[in-house]
Amino acid sequence: MYVGGKLKKFCLVEPLKNSSIGFQSVKVERKRQKKQKNGQCKERRCIDYWFWVIGYMCTTWWFLSLLYGCLSATLLGFEAPVSPGVRLSREGVTALHPVVLVPGIVTDGLELWEGRSCAEGLFRKRLWGDGLAQILKRPLCWLEHLSLHDETGLDPPGIKVRAVPGVVAADNFASGYLVWADLIENLARIGYEGKNLYMAAYDWRLSFQNTEIRDQSLSTLKSNVELMFETNGYKKVVVVPQSIGAIYFLHFLKWVEAPPPMGGGGGPGWCDKYIKSILNISPAFLGVPRAFSNILSTEGSFGFMMESLNFRRAVAFGITNFDYLGRHTLELIMKVFRTWDSTVSLMPKGGKTIWGDLNWCPEEWNNYDQEISRGGNSATFNLSRKAVWTDNDDISRKSIPEVTKNRAYIARTAFDLPNFVAPTMMKRGEAHFSYGIAENLEDPKYAHYKYWSNSLETKLPNAPDMEIYCLYGVGIPHEKLVPSDKSKSIPFQFDGPEDGKEESWSQNGVYSVDGDESVSIVSSGFMCVKGWRGRTRFNPSGLATYAREYLVKQRGSLIDRSRVLSGKSSNIVGNVALIEDVLLVAGGATGVDIGGDRIFSDIMRMSERINLRL
Repeated sequence: MYVGGKLKKFCLVEPLKNSSIGFQSVKVERKRQKKQKNGQCKERRCIDYWFWVIGYMCTTWWFLSLLYGCLSATLLGFEAPVSPGVRLSREGVTALHPVVLVPGIVTDGLELWEGRSCAEGLFRKRLWGDGLAQILKRPLCWLEHLSLHDETGLDPPGIKVRAVPGVVAADNFASGYLVWADLIENLARIGYEGKNLYMAAYDWRLSFQNTEIRDQSLSTLKSNVELMFETNGYKKVVVVPQSIGAIYFLHFLKWVEAPPPMGGGGGPGWCDKYIKSILNISPAFLGVPRAFSNILSTEGSFGFMMESLNFRRAVAFGITNFDYLGRHTLELIMKVFRTWDSTVSLMPKGGKTIWGDLNWCPEEWNNYDQEISRGGNSATFNLSRKAVWTDNDDISRKSIPEVTKNRAYIARTAFDLPNFVAPTMMKRGEAHFSYGIAENLEDPKYAHYKYWSNSLETKLPNAPDMEIYCLYGVGIPHEKLVPSDKSKSIPFQFDGPEDGKEESWSQNGVYSVDGDESVSIVSSGFMCVKGWRGRTRFNPSGLATYAREYLVKQRGSLIDRSRVLSGKSSNIVGNVALIEDVLLVAGGATGVDIGGDRIFSDIMRMSERINLRL
């Protein structure tokens, strides 16, 4: 029994010893699997964590949006704002005069009708407006299709991009960025609809005369004004241009009365017969100095062209400043912008008389003009890139110092540098635009269309009963001198202020004047407060002009939208005071009825300092 016990014990122990090896291998395998499982769990937990974070953020944003839209303002202690359209409708204001809206650069959508293979699937899709997603999806293709022919300023071969017709073209620029939508909604509140409200869409990239040559946009505008006049009880039309649309419509005023083939053949008296008032919103009648930086480096381009999205701050200095597929993105954008004649149309007009020189300017500064100099690495500039940023092969490593040495590019000489850097674009511009001051407006040369968009080289129509308004924001600095050093391969920049000599009107080397961020008050308001005021050589019939300024105010509550009291060029169409003025004039009021001029800035004093022969 004892032996048996030993045998039994032996039989029990021996298998345990033999099997322990298998258990150890199983144990190692289990540890490995557990470790692998733990790693996978950690990865899943990490992924889950970020999904939870995104989910929480989206939920919080959705909840705040719901709270913003649904909570009564009175519950939070604020008075609920009433839209101008609702309030004026209650007061008896109704649609009387047909209204024509003329959009600006940013606000008019462009869609594709014919394109290259890279644009497959984009037929009649927006390339400008809601189609801004194409910038990220296929940026090079997007830039190619927005470019125009470098010589003609018209369509490149195989590409057709056209303006989106109708009110839908400009009511919303992009998702969440309202442009004309607030004004259109308030117009509808007092009775406007499709039969008495028209959006004059046009391809803003083209020169003004080329919009007629290619698309007959001016003829279409003329026909619609006449049709609305006849179908609305022979009531004169109220026109509301914005930004560059104000310059475009100034061109139209001359074109419509000029004889064919250069003009529309409406004859003298057409404007007086069909137009009651022109309410110019943020007009750039005298141009913007930032147009020079658009041409030299595109820095001002995204600031001016896309201020609605704050592209210059959010994108142009970041995403657009890296090498995309071996090409510098900012240079590609610059090449595209130099094919747009709209860039040239915004160059400053009036020279030294309007903008001053090294020793004088309307803002009473002294010695404010800065010299343009070579960029930091222009001595090691990569010549393989020069075809991108300059129009010809004449510019070189040696010529850069020559063109900038001991030169201060002020209003009188500022065109020398664009003529050197972008001669092809400037040659097109000289054929379609002029930037001087007329000595004798009776000279037959001023019958040419190149002078029609310059308020200093053309006369307003003989329409004594017509009114012209300049509506613009004030209280936001507008860049008059812009530093240009954000792209190392673009060799021009504005010198910043000397150390210890920077004054209050200069920040980071950027010299600013009063305006609406995009346009200075001199450009927006001078013609209405002086150039056209009374019977002058620019306004021979003495038609009435009014300047209405909108002072920027801070939001008083969460409920108030930033657009309600905004004076920015991109948001001012949603300003309640401006909307009210437009609705009152469309409802039959005159400039006297709404209070005449409303001035908050120093535009009157600045205008007195400008010695322009009237």
